[in-house]
Amino acid sequence: MSATRTSTWQIASLISLQWMLLLSPLGAQQPPNHVGRKVCASCHPGEHSLWGGSHHDLAMLEVNDPASRAPFDGTEISSGGVLSRFLMVDERPVIEVEDSAGQQSLPVRYFFGTSPCQQVLVDGAKGRMQSYPIAWATPEAKGGARWYPLFPEEKTPPGDPLHWSGVLNNWNHMCAECHSTGMVKNYDIESDSFSTHWQELDVSCEACHGPGSNHVNWARSSKKDDDGEKRTPLPQMGLTVQFQRDSATWVRPEGEKVARRSIRRTHHDETETCARCHSRRTALVDGSVPGAPLSDTHLLSLLDATLYHPDGQILDEVYVHGSFLQSRMYAEGVTCSDCHEPHSGKLHIEGNSLCVGCHDPAIYDLPDHHHHAPESAGASCIECHMVSRTYMGVDPRRDHSFRVPRPDLSIRLGTPNACNDCHQDREVHWAAEKVMEWFPDGRGDDFHWGEALHAARNNSPVAPELIRMVLEDEKTPSIVRATALAELTPFLDRTNSDLLSRSFTDSDPLVRRQAALALDGLPLEQTYGVLLDLLGDSSRIVRTVAAELLSPIQRELSEDPQGAGLQLSRVLAEYISMQEVNGDRPESHVNLGALASRRGDLKEAVRCYKEALKRTPSFGPASVNLADALRVLDRDPEGIEVLQQAIDRVPDDAGLHHAIGLALVRVGKKEQALQSLGQAVTLAPQSPRYALVHAVALEDGGQRVLAIAALEKALQLHPTDRWLLAAKQEFIDKEKSIDTGESSTSPLPATPEKKASN
Repeated sequence: MSATRTSTWQIASLISLQWMLLLSPLGAQQPPNHVGRKVCASCHPGEHSLWGGSHHDLAMLEVNDPASRAPFDGTEISSGGVLSRFLMVDERPVIEVEDSAGQQSLPVRYFFGTSPCQQVLVDGAKGRMQSYPIAWATPEAKGGARWYPLFPEEKTPPGDPLHWSGVLNNWNHMCAECHSTGMVKNYDIESDSFSTHWQELDVSCEACHGPGSNHVNWARSSKKDDDGEKRTPLPQMGLTVQFQRDSATWVRPEGEKVARRSIRRTHHDETETCARCHSRRTALVDGSVPGAPLSDTHLLSLLDATLYHPDGQILDEVYVHGSFLQSRMYAEGVTCSDCHEPHSGKLHIEGNSLCVGCHDPAIYDLPDHHHHAPESAGASCIECHMVSRTYMGVDPRRDHSFRVPRPDLSIRLGTPNACNDCHQDREVHWAAEKVMEWFPDGRGDDFHWGEALHAARNNSPVAPELIRMVLEDEKTPSIVRATALAELTPFLDRTNSDLLSRSFTDSDPLVRRQAALALDGLPLEQTYGVLLDLLGDSSRIVRTVAAELLSPIQRELSEDPQGAGLQLSRVLAEYISMQEVNGDRPESHVNLGALASRRGDLKEAVRCYKEALKRTPSFGPASVNLADALRVLDRDPEGIEVLQQAIDRVPDDAGLHHAIGLALVRVGKKEQALQSLGQAVTLAPQSPRYALVHAVALEDGGQRVLAIAALEKALQLHPTDRWLLAAKQEFIDKEKSIDTGESSTSPLPATPEKKASN
């Protein structure tokens, strides 16, 4: 979490209700403006009172705010090669920093958050504000009140992304959107600077309800004129988004174990408004307001292997929504406010009492169900069904997928489970046997979609069959189906292409987007028709993928009498705008470079990759893609130099060693190539692709016995990988053919296409 200062840091002045009432009589609805919490509170004092003191209210604080509890008492912390002193200078908090770049004093601009930790925001360069990577643990945090490093195991010298001045601690991109109201990042690519501003310092009324001027007008127009006539009210009371439950309640009919929603949910306004911040996602527009579909303003992360365990449990810091989408609760129509009071953020009721409001306590709140002593941790619904993981060192977060504990999956997939979280002294098999004993008709040993993701990520030959089971099950959550499509892509062939075709019309844009991405690499003459249809998709995240894939034939489409060329130009401009919104990040310049490369403009691609490296020299994919573009331009030696410089900066990046190994093979330096390819395997043994390419290079260099040994070692970690298994068999057959004088004819499968992660 970080922050960055803009050239202009002015908080919009609060507009009084009296001023608002001077607005002209309503005709057509005008674009709304922010009015400030004071105006909202004049009509909604109860909601404002609940909000006061909440985590939203205290999301960002002035240095003199009473809730700014971090003490500047001379404490020194040494971490990552940086020495930090927390001092008061002229009655203002200051951080004195000593590192390899020298010593400097950083005045504290704001405090960030309230509990269980509080971060400190300081000025950076060119309108940036930075979140200092040593935080204050508040007294209620585990371990007590103290200053502590957020990255205790990392070396963070100047220039490192995790250094206090680095890109990963930048507030403008990483934090600001969700900690202030009406925030506009205002990044300028040309000057590499920010002019960020906000309407209110913290997360106030209009962060969720949208700019309120039209609502205030509606309130005025709903009153009678002097002549007794009532004016025509605005749609939705002038709100950009109206949270209404359509009179829905939760009812548990007699004999039913779980309550049902009285009226089916028809929209996702509430959950998607919360998800704008409470999710792992990428902003696609600058200064979005509530009311637009999430897929038009943000790209939600899928259940990526770096973010979630194979069965969907939280792994990295993913902020709730991606987990909630997996749950039966979400599928049945539960929304955030069913459990949380939306203004205070607190639970409506603490403990099991909240859960048994919908789940029959005579079934679920008894030892016959939880098999633990009453009032113990094991009798708590959330301890079993909402496990917590600690992030930022002291901040426990609950997994909102509300899953049934499955220690049997821990055996098959290596995932954690709630039982062994508590019983850490017992084996996983013990937990699985207990669950089967308690619930003989339960889910133990039942197929779970996580098994399909696990099989695909381990390149198992059974992966396509398991993914089919996932995609054909109507109860599979959309975010899981989209993730399954991503994992299916390397296995796509004529036997499973039907799974792709049916996904182009899926109701969820995440699924449609992933289906479109699966077409990447296929000949455009085969995919042109589908992509042209998707170019007109209602969702930004779908149509921009279609535009990216159609970009190589933009010139040809410009002559289309149906206007396809104009449509493609418009959506490509939308795609480019999405990247420029995040132009402070190297990933966006890599994406723009990849787009230029698709369009055959390698000179522009090279420029974009260099721009990415200018912003973050340690960003490996930019160096890899730059070297690849130089290869296409017959400038391999220059590309090798780029990769070597990148390795000098980040010597433990396996991807860089792998890329330079391939480049060295192309220029005939096979001995050096083998060293680099072998180093990639050493640094990333979890990558079967690196092991495969290294083994192929060994075999190509006449070291077949070593190649077979390398494959056998890799297969110890990846026993089901189809490429490793095929390569091993190929090399063994070749060895046998030498002994018998026969020729081997079984071909080595082509290695998967290299793709930079960006």
